[in-house]
Amino acid sequence: MAPKRGARDGARAPSTAADRPAASSLRGDVTVVVDLGGSSLKLCVAEDGATATRSAPNASARVKASDGAGFVTLRGEEIDGVVDVNGLALRRPCDRGYVVHWEQQREILDDALRRTLGVDPTRCDLIITEPPFALPRTREALDEMVFEYFGFRRALVTTPAKLTKRFADFVDAKKRDAKDLCVVARSGVVLDCGFSFAHATAFVDGTEVPRGIKRLNLGGKALTNYLKELVSFRQWNMMDESAVIEDVKEKMCYVADDALAELEKCKAKRGGTVKREYVLPDGIHVLRGFVREDSANKRPKKKVPKEKKVKIPKKDEPEHQFLTLVNERFMVPEVLFHPSDIGGRQCGVAELVTQAVENEDLSNEAMRALAYLDVIVTGGCSKFPNFMERFERELRPLVSESYMLRIRQMDDPIQAACLGGVDIAKDREFFEKHALTKEEYLANKTSIRAAHESLEFEPNVRTGRLREYAATPNLKKLDKKRIIEDCEKLTPSFERDIIHASA
Repeated sequence: MAPKRGARDGARAPSTAADRPAASSLRGDVTVVVDLGGSSLKLCVAEDGATATRSAPNASARVKASDGAGFVTLRGEEIDGVVDVNGLALRRPCDRGYVVHWEQQREILDDALRRTLGVDPTRCDLIITEPPFALPRTREALDEMVFEYFGFRRALVTTPAKLTKRFADFVDAKKRDAKDLCVVARSGVVLDCGFSFAHATAFVDGTEVPRGIKRLNLGGKALTNYLKELVSFRQWNMMDESAVIEDVKEKMCYVADDALAELEKCKAKRGGTVKREYVLPDGIHVLRGFVREDSANKRPKKKVPKEKKVKIPKKDEPEHQFLTLVNERFMVPEVLFHPSDIGGRQCGVAELVTQAVENEDLSNEAMRALAYLDVIVTGGCSKFPNFMERFERELRPLVSESYMLRIRQMDDPIQAACLGGVDIAKDREFFEKHALTKEEYLANKTSIRAAHESLEFEPNVRTGRLREYAATPNLKKLDKKRIIEDCEKLTPSFERDIIHASA
């Protein structure tokens, strides 16, 4: 049942053509950064700084109008204004991580650019992301939307992994040595556990390794669907409550150190310490579900015989419906490490990283050593409690003991790619060198399409796709002694190869 939007939920009125700001009041001569995700849209104006990043659902929803007459369509941030999410059905333009409904995607982006950011696309530059291995038709549709529909002056298209690596090396460098060997060599691995799938991308000398990009067809959406099936089979029918189950997953699920040991805890009376209860929204008293604070199991007290008293219920006391989760709390995220639990024929996220590094394009042992020295974890699924500890424990046995393993997570795994785009936008020389102007696109439209259809990883034609996430560092200003000390932390037998590669 669709939620009723009225004064009680404080939702903003849906946008119409008349509500949009006039072109004269919109900003220009700025660079817009857009991380086009399957679940959410992360965007900001680079000149406003990293603190100005915004996030909104990359979806639309039809709900009843506040006056009860007909339906209205909500897009992006307007969906966040709906408090009563009971029965809220979202329609997304992305399927399996790729945009398939371009008309809907244009409407969502247009509303986000003009109303949320208040910019005029025809007077702005753009940095936008696309998933790896996008099909030629998908790339053509993205170019058409950017240059022909919105009319951006110039645009730079890249993958989220490149922007995350850029942010990790140059913006987040205050937490590490700026002359770190991985920053100098521009090498590492980025594991992006997102909404539609998980990608492990290996970098060498600032570029993605073609055979070093591996995908796991599992993400946050698959976990939500799996949790829906579990609770619908055991308790309430929640198959039409995706928004509610998504909230349940984010608030109650965690990654277990040992799934079998956690299952033993669940055998205790009343689910043991694992059991938690979630109060479901009813549309009247509870508009947003929440975790019941006293749902943790407590030791039962000894029964003392008391006189029976007749309980008179209060007239206004609501009767809540609870969703009880026990082993579902950790068995759902467990699928990321063992997809075979739900019939998947792929490896887990830990082995995915090793497959990205152990390939033909990284036959040099020194390159593999540098890749394992900087494993970056990002994406919404990495925010599960205990995910990083479990990931490191799963990855270490799969990596040769001769390699040093260093894993780090971004402070904000969801906004990391957007923040990397902000850093690129500030480097105007680098941005203008790799970006494609509108005039170039219109003049070379045929050759650009042919380059997309060729499926070449690095075509000779400029297509506006970023090849290197950062420029080659000036090695003359670096301390060679510092590089040698970092090399000594790696495998001693490969020390000469690493020094030779860095020189």
